[in-house]
Amino acid sequence: MATIYIIDDHEAVRQGYTLLIHREGDMTVIGESSNGAEALEQMQTLSPDIVVLDISLQGSMDGVGLLRELHKQYPKLAILVVSGHDEMVYAERMMRLGARGYVMKGDALAFLHALREVARGNTYVSDHVRGG
Repeated sequence: MATIYIIDDHEAVRQGYTLLIHREGDMTVIGESSNGAEALEQMQTLSPDIVVLDISLQGSMDGVGLLRELHKQYPKLAILVVSGHDEMVYAERMMRLGARGYVMKGDALAFLHALREVARGNTYVSDHVRGG
């Protein structure tokens, strides 16, 4: 069972991800936060297999900064970036910074597929971003 931690500054989005994930039999959400500071604090006690990270976080630490920090502190952690940016250049940058996957917000099927791929240790970039 893959354990997932969700970081998104919109409560409705976090709830939507949680509902999608809990409908699946092979994944579960073990925590969530709306900002980077809270996420880093909770990471000290939780050990998720995958972090779902909104790249456009509001507050003192944006998603890019949080991605860097998570990858620095937990280099083996699988991080799936969710974004409204559908540019391959942006996806490549996030992967260089330590993300294992990059998927567009709002694409539920790709989201679930991406979670499974990164849980297996693979990388994933959604077809929409790759232009496919």
